[in-house]
Amino acid sequence: MPDPRWLTTEQAAQLLGVKASTVYAYVSRGQLTRHHGPDRRSSRFERAEVERLAARARRGGRAGALDVVLDTELTLLDPAGRLYFRGRDATVLASQPFEQVAELLWAGPAERPDPPVWAAEPRMLAVARAVQAALPPGTRPADRFRVAVAALPATDPFRYDQRPAAVAATGRGLIAAAVDCLPPRSAPVDDSVAARLWAGCADRPPTPAQLRAFDAALVLSADHELAVSALAARVAASARADPYLAVLAGLAALGGGLHGGSVGAAEALLTELAAGRTVADLVADRLAAGDQVPGFGHAVYTGTDPRAEAVLRLLGRGPDAALGGRFDELVAAVGRHGGPRPNFDLALGALAVTWNLAPGSAEAVFVLGRCAGLLGHTIEEYRHRFRFRPRAVYVGAAPATDG
Repeated sequence: MPDPRWLTTEQAAQLLGVKASTVYAYVSRGQLTRHHGPDRRSSRFERAEVERLAARARRGGRAGALDVVLDTELTLLDPAGRLYFRGRDATVLASQPFEQVAELLWAGPAERPDPPVWAAEPRMLAVARAVQAALPPGTRPADRFRVAVAALPATDPFRYDQRPAAVAATGRGLIAAAVDCLPPRSAPVDDSVAARLWAGCADRPPTPAQLRAFDAALVLSADHELAVSALAARVAASARADPYLAVLAGLAALGGGLHGGSVGAAEALLTELAAGRTVADLVADRLAAGDQVPGFGHAVYTGTDPRAEAVLRLLGRGPDAALGGRFDELVAAVGRHGGPRPNFDLALGALAVTWNLAPGSAEAVFVLGRCAGLLGHTIEEYRHRFRFRPRAVYVGAAPATDG
């Protein structure tokens, strides 16, 4: 399988929007580095370097959007349909506990005599639970997480310690406090983050297969390259915000309807389907309104979303069993005539609806899992000092003059 870190001359030219001869002109000018291919005769180019050059050449990306390209050692996203955490396939890592993968994102591979403890200090948990008590009973878990994270800095006198090991310790406590302050619906079957989150989402204990899929969903939620939430966390960290506030900045961006909020839309769609709405009605209603069907298509993946495939595979025939055979019908209806394929949002929604979890559980998995990645980006950004200084071009009214 081709290494996604490398591009052929033709692939580099396509990404840059130039001819192959221009790629070699960039090499001669010192703007691009040419490497020998495995056969020592062909040329290949490092994808990250080509993407940086492409970003500098742009004058606004999608519909005038701004592209930010940063070096990172955390996550590699291959648009063809692969995702890697520190060079390891995320769908393979999904067989490991969420805590181990989070530690990998924070510090890289490490041998420890004893696994770290994922628990919140009593004062942290007391404050997190106290602020939860002020929220309305129907508050969704993702909103509860944001409120808890906002309150936690006041309990930690050492929150400005920005060494990687200190931030990792903060991260364990932050995630533990967030999940443990959820109003319990059942008792955790063990002390894993997955089991504790399940207890806040379900009124019954999970089967081993359910807990394994829940853990895998947390792992696959952990990071997705430089998503807007990761950038928000990095901007805060660049200004030396403490880790709690950096994560909170990321969670604020994650709550947008074009980011993590889309998970809730996919869950709502499947909830309607489970309640008896027909596939034709659901799809037709959204198409008639000019909307996309939630849970389908992806802005980056040109093929399948590997995270969706992994979670749906762990669910087996679960979605169709719970939805009376209409899940496959929905996928076929949206995908007809070369239409979009299921994405991770739909897979998380299927997980929640198939197991009759509390409303908002799909987003809860996504947000709690993504806290690990936000902390990884925070640790990485602390190596730099205030490197984000965007400038604005003023296009408003001309300044008023006296007289």
